[in-house]
Amino acid sequence: MNSEKKIPCIPMGEVMPWEDWLAGRRARRETGNRVAPEIIRRKTSSKDKRLRALYNGERGLPFTPTEDL
Repeated sequence: MNSEKKIPCIPMGEVMPWEDWLAGRRARRETGNRVAPEIIRRKTSSKDKRLRALYNGERGLPFTPTEDL
């Protein structure tokens, strides 16, 4: 049996505490980084003109590291 701390479950019909959500996000990000690169945003696309107009010259919202939340 795995003795590591379990990822919090989303409670049915209840509000999930912020701390549990962050713990789950960290766990999901760590798992995802094992199988794919951390940054997967495309460098260019056919919609760049519209995206850059919406996001002040960038292609989307800035990435916020989990540690900064």
